[in-house]
Amino acid sequence: MPKSQQIILGILIIFLVINLLLPIIGAAFDIEVLKFGSIFIKIFDVLTFILAAIFAYRQIKRKGF
Repeated sequence: MPKSQQIILGILIIFLVINLLLPIIGAAFDIEVLKFGSIFIKIFDVLTFILAAIFAYRQIKRKGF
């Protein structure tokens, strides 16, 4: 796997962990901005999805389908 793909994968894994932990922290400490339905979490979900789509597209382009 090329270095650029490794960097994208690393960032994606970090985003996924943050995406998992932020709503849990928000619900546990009653922080409104970090709750499951907040716009901040939804935007972060979309960014994570876009990054995953870029990673998958580059992998398919590199390896073939």
